[in-house]
Amino acid sequence: KPQELASLAWSFTACCRSASAASWCSDRHLPSMAALFRALSEAAPPRLGEFAPQGLANLAWAYAAGGQPAPALFRAIAAEATPRLGGFKPQELASLAWSFTACCRSASAASWCSDRHLPSMAALFRALSEAAPPRLGEFAPQGLANLAWAYAAGGQPAPALFRAIAAEATPRLGGFKPQELAS
Repeated sequence: KPQELASLAWSFTACCRSASAASWCSDRHLPSMAALFRALSEAAPPRLGEFAPQGLANLAWAYAAGGQPAPALFRAIAAEATPRLGGFKPQELASLAWSFTACCRSASAASWCSDRHLPSMAALFRALSEAAPPRLGEFAPQGLANLAWAYAAGGQPAPALFRAIAAEATPRLGGFKPQELAS
């Protein structure tokens, strides 16, 4: 099932990001993890149409947060998610944007994250910048911070989105955690 594929990738990444497990989650200690992510990146694209928005966002997060470069998978996720953004919850929108930017900022993926290599990413960010503003009131402070970070760190121009985020965040600044303010 598609959700199970996304949950498997998410679970491995979440486990390996924990302090207690980080030492054994490298290719040297756990070569099967890299093999698992390679296999998932090949199995998932033909089935992305079956994924719920949460599954698409979780799959992108798992690869980005786990430092697993998968250009074909990210192209496929962007192509699948872009026309369906209206069905994404605010957290899923922010997570998707964060995941694409975080992945492209990693040294292993930077070479394929340009408009030339990943035009679907630019299309995704354009669509996100149009889909998010009417719904910013539904975003948690962390989601607003992640969305702003994704556009700023990813070099994605979206002045109208930044104005809308600023307008939404300003009266809610008291609800932001220090890290959210710093982002």
